Amino acid sequence: MDELRGYFAVHSQGLGHATRAVALARGLLERRPDVYALFLAGSPALDLLVSSGFDALTMPPAPDWRASDGVLGPAWRWYVDYARYLRIARRFLRREADWGYYRFVISDSELAAAREAVRRGIPTALILDALRHDFARDPLSRVVEGGGNLWLARFARKVDVILTAEPGPAWPNVRRVGPIVRPFSAPRDRLRDDFFFRKKTILVTGGGTAIGEFVIRAAMEAFRELTLSDVSMVVVSGPKLKVDPAPGVYTYGFLPNLHDYVLASDLVITTAGKGTINESLAAGTPVIAIPPAGHAEAERNAAALGYRHEDVHRLKELIPAKLALGRLPPVPTGNSEAVGILIEFLETVARR
Repeated sequence: MDELRGYFAVHSQGLGHATRAVALARGLLERRPDVYALFLAGSPALDLLVSSGFDALTMPPAPDWRASDGVLGPAWRWYVDYARYLRIARRFLRREADWGYYRFVISDSELAAAREAVRRGIPTALILDALRHDFARDPLSRVVEGGGNLWLARFARKVDVILTAEPGPAWPNVRRVGPIVRPFSAPRDRLRDDFFFRKKTILVTGGGTAIGEFVIRAAMEAFRELTLSDVSMVVVSGPKLKVDPAPGVYTYGFLPNLHDYVLASDLVITTAGKGTINESLAAGTPVIAIPPAGHAEAERNAAALGYRHEDVHRLKELIPAKLALGRLPPVPTGNSEAVGILIEFLETVARR
């Protein structure tokens, strides 16, 4: 069977898109070993993809949200930064990508690569959290965001297939799928032994950007005040933050197998990104999700679990209550369905 070559582009803001892409790529390769996907991503997503064993072409990094102490700045500033990024990424892709050699593009929210593929008539599959943004809180941001939503709606109709995590429009190319997570590498007991978890363990994740510093700081302060002798805390600050260890607190920067730590832990405290929440639910690990104020997507994720930004001040109360829950029933994932849709997409590519 001839090799079917394509690009797998990944939005590089944070690590959530990269973890989802790794899960999908591994699922695709299990069912279609003839597929070769070269990843396109900037840091920090690039680091996770390469450490997961995939080949990648380094793209310019996407901009982060501007935030201070867990509160997002005006959304229009990010949209301006992102428009600049799209121009830079477009020039890069036209110069460095081999559009004659690779026959398809799968893109997890990386719109520069998807747009260039559509422009060239290359079959394109797009994975998105949602088809509409609602981050704007001020008049100027609403105007800018409205223009961005209009552009995305027009562009999305040109894509062959779109997988969405949230409800989307009733377009023929849109398919909603369940949560997509990386499979855990071993049973929980073995992982706890491998990680030397001897006490109940709280895992605190800051995400792939610097926004999560407010959650890490508040969680460590609450843990210090609680003085739980039978509990330890593991803080994974991510690639853009540095956290010093403290009594009973072990710190890491970047962990490519964070999902295994989620399964091995007894409680996860996170900034309410879809990736970590979905991994916690799939593992049956209780989770406290504290969203950055003004981050509409994270606020929706947190609200679905009964949390809001102000709960950052209630961690001293929430931590003992959630630890007392024990293990929860694992929530089924949407991996198989999502991979099946992408297999159908690749079969149409192979027939062309």
